[in-house]
Amino acid sequence: MSAVIPVGMGEMKIARSPEQLVVYGIGSCVIVSLYDPKSKAGGLAHVMLPDSAGLDRNAINPVKFADTAVQVLYDALTASGAFKSSLIAKIVGGSEMFPPTEDFENNIGRDNTEAVKKALKKAGLTLTAENTGGRRGRSIEFDLESGTIKISILGEEVKEI
Repeated sequence: MSAVIPVGMGEMKIARSPEQLVVYGIGSCVIVSLYDPKSKAGGLAHVMLPDSAGLDRNAINPVKFADTAVQVLYDALTASGAFKSSLIAKIVGGSEMFPPTEDFENNIGRDNTEAVKKALKKAGLTLTAENTGGRRGRSIEFDLESGTIKISILGEEVKEI
């Protein structure tokens, strides 16, 4: 049986088939996946916040922030031997987990999703699939043999992207 590697909040993990990467209990965070079908290598970054602007870049965990995590994941995956030209990007998460307050503009899930998309574009990566938004948490299994991400949402059928 292949190893199952969990990825926690603010973490990034890189692995190869036959291993699987998993994330449990994704709420407003956004999980960024990059996958190379040639080498069957992939990685996940568990993004918690949209922007690290105004923070000391030497004192932060860059994987926590969308504006830095995408590039860190890209660099780590390509350094491990993944082919830059064949990388496939997918994202999952970005739920609005709490009811709105008086500040209807404050939606961290939406902000994380938009920031991740902006960072992917800046890195020259095309988003090929996503499962974002809504009001329910998710869990995922990232199969590095096929590049398929299985998404479990309480009360719904398992989805694949």
